[in-house]
Amino acid sequence: MEKTCILSDFDGTITQQDALYYFFKKYAASNWLEVEELWAEGKINSKECLIKEFDLVPNLTQRLIDKYLDTVTIDKYFKIFCDLVKKKNIDLIIVSDGIDYFIEKILDNNNIRNLKIISNHGEFIDEKLQLSFPNTDNKCLNQAGTCKCKIVKQMKEIYNEIIYIGDGISDFCVADKADILFAKSSLSKYCNEKGIQHIKYENFKGVIDHVMFK
Repeated sequence: MEKTCILSDFDGTITQQDALYYFFKKYAASNWLEVEELWAEGKINSKECLIKEFDLVPNLTQRLIDKYLDTVTIDKYFKIFCDLVKKKNIDLIIVSDGIDYFIEKILDNNNIRNLKIISNHGEFIDEKLQLSFPNTDNKCLNQAGTCKCKIVKQMKEIYNEIIYIGDGISDFCVADKADILFAKSSLSKYCNEKGIQHIKYENFKGVIDHVMFK
């Protein structure tokens, strides 16, 4: 067993807004919201949701995505957080049900590199975005593209403490599985409703200020 591992969601947690949500809001046909609602209601899984939503973006190109990603901002304390984590010799892994292409581009735009990312995969082949889902689990109750419960279970076999940072629906299933949970927005509300112990935070300064960095 080794030290501590921090697992962090990406969209709405590291980014100031959900990058995927606002991409579709800006570029997809208006009925993309119907697809989003089906996912929120559990009527389709996240894999189906992502594929359907990208299909609703007319003239989808790498240039279009890159231009949008250049506008996405991150939590202003996240880079400081990364530096502190490295100094404290704590492993940090991004665990997202989003797309690695988006995540890597946004981080690179902010001079943040060499972070391990576990997420769905997207790449352009013959100028067409191809999606794949290497982190699924047939036992996943939510049939997520990236099963976060599976990831936490794997990490618990390696580390003796798992810290999780999240904000939304894709984090609900893993909320009671971390040793320490930082939650905001709908995740914090969910934890309050379910009686799940957590530390409420507004941005990464709230995580930095926690006792583990004293």
